[in-house]
Amino acid sequence: MLNDTPKWVAIYTNPRAEKRANERLKELGYETYLPLQRKLHRWSDRWKNVDVPLITSYMFVKMCAKDVVPVRAAEGVSYIVSWHSQPAVIPDSEIEIIRRLMEAEAEVNAVNDSRLKKGKRVRIIGGQFEGMEGTLISDCEEGNFGINISGLNVALVMVIEQALLQPVEEPKHRKRIHMRQ
Repeated sequence: MLNDTPKWVAIYTNPRAEKRANERLKELGYETYLPLQRKLHRWSDRWKNVDVPLITSYMFVKMCAKDVVPVRAAEGVSYIVSWHSQPAVIPDSEIEIIRRLMEAEAEVNAVNDSRLKKGKRVRIIGGQFEGMEGTLISDCEEGNFGINISGLNVALVMVIEQALLQPVEEPKHRKRIHMRQ
């Protein structure tokens, strides 16, 4: 829930307006984050490397409750992602994970979160992403590792060698004793 303390919120932009919305919100004084990935695109006459949004039509802005109307009215912004009429707040730790992935130039794909619900929680135990936790969504030799971005119903997926993955133990629940009356 938003209050007077700025929090990261997901913004859905108009089609192909992520960069325009990002620049406009920066001009208005907001801290924004638009994760971009370099991809090779082909036109009819040439190939070119272009920076494209990691998650199509999504970006993030740090805002307070009082900022809802000005952010929503900014050029390129379609709406503020909300759950139960409250803006979808994204934890700082998840923004930091995205930043680390983008800085490392890892090949990452955004997929619908529904693919992650069946997998096991895992932690990366080696390499540049050591300590990150996510979900294993493949049983092949190279595991597809997913990181859930709460509030968006989106996951970031990348290939990590299973040798670098360690299961995360789920907390054990105490047995409850039910007494008959």
